Amino acid sequence: MNSALSSLPAFEHLASIPLYVPGKPIQEVQRELGLTSIVKLASNENPWGPTDAVKTRVAAAVTGAEFEGLGLYPVSDGWYLRQRIAQRKGITPDRVILGNGSSEILEMIAKAALLDGGSAVVPRHSFAIYGIATQTAGGRVIESRASATELDVDDILRSVAADTRLVYLGHPNNPTGLRLERAALERLVRGLREDIVLVVDQAYAEYEDPAEYPDAAGYLDERPNLLVLHTFSKIHALAAMRIGYGLGSKELMQYLERVRSPFNTNHLAQVAAEVAVQDLAFEAFSRQKNHEARTAFVAEAAHHRCQLSGTSGNFILLESAFPAAELFKELLQRGVIVRPMQGYGLPNHIRITFGKPEEMAAFWKAASPLLDGGC
Repeated sequence: MNSALSSLPAFEHLASIPLYVPGKPIQEVQRELGLTSIVKLASNENPWGPTDAVKTRVAAAVTGAEFEGLGLYPVSDGWYLRQRIAQRKGITPDRVILGNGSSEILEMIAKAALLDGGSAVVPRHSFAIYGIATQTAGGRVIESRASATELDVDDILRSVAADTRLVYLGHPNNPTGLRLERAALERLVRGLREDIVLVVDQAYAEYEDPAEYPDAAGYLDERPNLLVLHTFSKIHALAAMRIGYGLGSKELMQYLERVRSPFNTNHLAQVAAEVAVQDLAFEAFSRQKNHEARTAFVAEAAHHRCQLSGTSGNFILLESAFPAAELFKELLQRGVIVRPMQGYGLPNHIRITFGKPEEMAAFWKAASPLLDGGC
């Protein structure tokens, strides 16, 4: 690193922040290993979409059949998409904000809440961007107690410091696949100081049974400092489009608008999401296929005596008897990409996304010889 740059205090601080490491893309594995048959089960994408309706809408935008195609800037605040989301969620559009993926909204709230410094409470083994967004905004991370099998609300509340401005909760949590029951969620919502923003990341909520899932959006009127995040990258199968949204009070949205970059979501993403957010049938289809994949995986894993964590989301956490990095490399050589979890403090765990039946069969064909004798 250039010594002149590294001597700047801000850059010295940035150098200490871990980089986010995404799941390995198929093209990279093809290039590095020369494999032609590759199954990617690393990034919690939906293997069943996007739908034909979404593709048709995007094609119309690309060809210029609507407006002026790609030659004009998008609607900066995503007004039309926010209308659709508001209708779906039963709130007004001024309580919705869009992001270049929900991860950008995580960065927005960190930038806004930590402008004058402060801390954020992040449960252990949570999505890496919570801590990265906090640190890049100049805040400090307080890690609360959690494990691969438990989220501890009481320790989150105990971990709050005098300077705490944010609390993050993955619900369900990535990578452990855990979520809170309603009573625990209410304890967190009602137990936090009023001057703390509670960020509930519900990226995988649509994979849950709507009749049983405790949706944090039900507390938006009760707690003005509540931000509930969703993404179109998961069940809606628009990961390449990079678009997500946040729900909150009108006042909170007004503050976030001051740190949102103009034109932060592109036109193709907006029109694709307008279609996707209304397609409840596709959500139900994807949820059912995910349930079938989870059931089959748990049954097969039992034959190998594997320890599994989490019951939520479109992924599962598997504990092996040897380092995750080694298992990851062995599976990669066999054309299967999974996600090793040593960077999340889980050195003997890998995370596997649920794919189509043939993709899961490919996983077990590759993994079974490695797991003979038990995980």
